Parts: sequence; C-alpha cells; structure tokens
Amino acid sequence: MVPGSGHLALRRRRTGGLILGTLVAIVVSLALLVLLARRSTLLQNLLSTTTLTVIAGLLVLGGIGWIAQVARTYALARPRGMAPGQKALGTATAALMCLTVAVPFGYGVELLNSQRGLLNSLFQGGGTSAAEALGKPRLNVLLLGSDAGDDRAGTRTDTMMLASIDTRSGRTTLFSLPRNIQRAEFPPGSPAAEEFPNGFNDPSGSAGDYLLNGVYAYGEQHPQIAPQGPTRFPGINLLQSTVSYMTGLPIDYYLEVNMAGFSAMIDAVGGVTVNVGPEPVPVGGVTAFGRYTTPDRYIQSGVQTLNGEDALWFARSRRDGTDYQRMGRQRCLIQAVISETSATELIGRFQSIAAVTRDNVATDMPQQVLPALAVLADEGFRLESVAFDPSLPDPNSSTGFFVTADPDIDYMREVVRDAIADPPPAPDPALAAPTTEPSPTTESPATSSERTAEPDAEEEEPASAAPQSVEDACAAVGAADVPAGQADIPG
Repeated sequence: MVPGSGHLALRRRRTGGLILGTLVAIVVSLALLVLLARRSTLLQNLLSTTTLTVIAGLLVLGGIGWIAQVARTYALARPRGMAPGQKALGTATAALMCLTVAVPFGYGVELLNSQRGLLNSLFQGGGTSAAEALGKPRLNVLLLGSDAGDDRAGTRTDTMMLASIDTRSGRTTLFSLPRNIQRAEFPPGSPAAEEFPNGFNDPSGSAGDYLLNGVYAYGEQHPQIAPQGPTRFPGINLLQSTVSYMTGLPIDYYLEVNMAGFSAMIDAVGGVTVNVGPEPVPVGGVTAFGRYTTPDRYIQSGVQTLNGEDALWFARSRRDGTDYQRMGRQRCLIQAVISETSATELIGRFQSIAAVTRDNVATDMPQQVLPALAVLADEGFRLESVAFDPSLPDPNSSTGFFVTADPDIDYMREVVRDAIADPPPAPDPALAAPTTEPSPTTESPATSSERTAEPDAEEEEPASAAPQSVEDACAAVGAADVPAGQADIPG
C-alpha cells in the first residue's frame, strides 16, 4: 500500500459525504418549502424573479454536484481488472443514475424559467410605480372580463369590478359595475366629457352600444377622445377615466381576462367548487341579439365542482336570470378560485396555468408589487362586495334603489367612501355601563306587558349599502335577489 493512501481515501470519503449531505439539505429544504409553506409564502417566492433566479441556480449546482458525486462514487468503487462487459454494465448503470438525478433537477429549472418568463412578459408595469404602490394605504385595481367573438361587434367589457385593497389589513372590497349602466360620466374638461356632456349616450336614442360595457370599444374606435395614458390602449384609458370619476377612486392598475380563455384557466387550476344556488343555471339559450331559445343543458343546483366550460357559463348565463344575478355568480367564482387553490396544486399545475395566463391576461401591474399582494392574500384577507345594481338602496332615487339607466354619481361616491372607511373599533366590554335590576314598584302593568312583548316582535332590518361578505353570500345562495321592476337590457 502506498504510504498515506489510507488517509487520502478517508479524506475523499469524508469530502464526498460532506458534498452529498449538502446536496441532500438543499433538496430537502426546497421540498419542505413546497409542501409545508403557506400559500402566501410560496406565492411570494414564485412571484419574485430574484428568488426564482437564486433557486434555479441552486438547482443547477445541486444537479451538477449530485451527478458528479454519483460518477465519483462509481469511479472509486469500481474494482480493478473488471471484464469489458462488466465495465459497460457498470458505466450504463452509473449513467442511468445520473439521468435519474438530472431529470427532476432539469424539470425544476425549466419550471422556474417558465415562471420568470411569465413575470417578465406579463407584468411589465405602466401603471402606478412599484415604489409608490408599496407605500400606499390602498391599491385600486380595475378587473375586466372582455367578451370577444365572431358573433360580437368589437370587444366589450361585460365584466367590470373595481377592487380596492387595504394594503395594511388585506381587506378587499369589490365594487361591481353593471354592463348596462347608461350615461356614464367622464372627468369634467376632458375630451370625452366635451363629446358627451350629458353622459355616454347615443344622440339618436339607441342605447345598445352606449352602455358602460361599450366605453372600451368606443375608445378604441375614437382614440382622440381617450386619455393618453396610463396604458397604450385608448379603450382601457377611456374606461378607467369614467370608472375612476364615477367612484371617486384613483385606479392604479387594470387586469383584463379574455373570457374566451377563461374556461382554459379554470381547467388549468383543476376546476372550481361553487354554490350554484337554489335553481339550475342554463347553458346557452340566449342568442347574440337577446332572443331566448332552448338551453343546451343545465348546471345543476347546489354545491358543484365545475370544469372550465361550466364555470364560464355559470359566470355568463342570463337565460333565466338577469345581469345582476350574473354579477353575483362572478363574485362567487373569484372567491372560490382565491380560497381553494392549495400551494402544492399551484406547483403541480403551474406549467398549464402559466401557458393559458400568458395568452389570456393583460395588465399594467409591475412584478415588484406581486409578492406584497401575495402576503395579503393569506394575512387577514377578507373579500367584500358592493354592487351598483337595482338591489342597492338609493335614498335619492324615486324608486328607492339605484337606477342603472340614470346613475347618481354623487351617491356612488358616497357609497364607495363609506365602504372603504375603516370599520369602527369594537366596544370595550370593560367600559359597558353596569346593568341594574328594575324596581318592581316603578313599572306599571301595562308597561311591563309591552316590554315583555317586545322581544317577540319581528322588525325588518332596513336595507343597507354597506359591503357584504362575498364568502358568506356565496355559501348561502350564490346570487343575490334583485328588486322587481328593474329591466335588464339584452346585448
């Protein structure tokens, strides 16, 4: 034996063991991140290109190191004087082990690079800068569902919600705007306000193309009356200007989802479970011009797990209901998708989610804002909603409810201000006034009888414009009732 060869071999084994232990630690740490981390923690890392780059680098180094360790172990363990056939078999076995190691590491790197590509291509910014947004007490995001197709004249935004997010508590209020709001107003002094001094309307009297869902298309066709920013799309800019003016909230970002690809997005996350409501929802049954036909089929009532196609019809169907019920179902879908997707499901389905998202979503949100929003998604997140539909009480209206054909802009702003105001603090029980038992000699029999009858009397609670919990509403019925006498405009 060569002097010192035993010590050299021992040092090699220790070094190899140290390298292997380090590699195992890296792999185990990444696995624990996926399996045990809260969804917000996982999303926070997946939404940071810096973190993705670091993890991808660790995977590359880990894969190379592990393969090198396998090759080195085979070289040290291979006996001298092996027959050629045995050498070939041993080499093939070592190569197979290296490939077995390389495949999962390579898949992980590919996954991370796909995510980086998605973030870089989709979240390019253009709205409120990340530095300003991260310091604001509220972020306001205009959520749009565009309705384009061969049977439609241009693109219409049939789904419009303004999400106002409290960046301290995560409390988020959705303000749902019906597509059939007429005479939408624009900021005074703007070219659009000069073009439509009495609100967005057709001077000839036709309202079909001059509803709120037609503002986007009108801006694209007449870019000269649309604001120059914040986006490069005149239709988005014009729609943001009127929604911001009517609600009194500055809009930081928009997020547009192509409804044609919405079903693919639901399929990509593995479907969605919602409360359809007490009545089945028709699939089909209304032509592009509003004529009723026989539905193709029905989505059954009660709690159902919907695939992409059924989720799309659940969100869009108006065959046996109204636009306002459809708006309620859309809010339920948002709540369901946010609340039921787990961290491991996001990882397992990420490639398909990324593919359909890249093709069907547009936004001007910078990627630097995403990790902060991911944290809010789990820490104190609460989704509430206010719908500017005929179920909203309006004391200034002759009907007592909000009228979409003649919206009260001042009242809309008042509702928004009240909805996003900080809730009053809970009363301190220690400060409550002490109760004393009433003296039996100071109360007449009649008074006593009246007080005894009071708890049995059922008093109707007055209608309120306060925001309602989306989760509670969807668990109960899935869609809100609408007062009678309010016409729904087909289109």
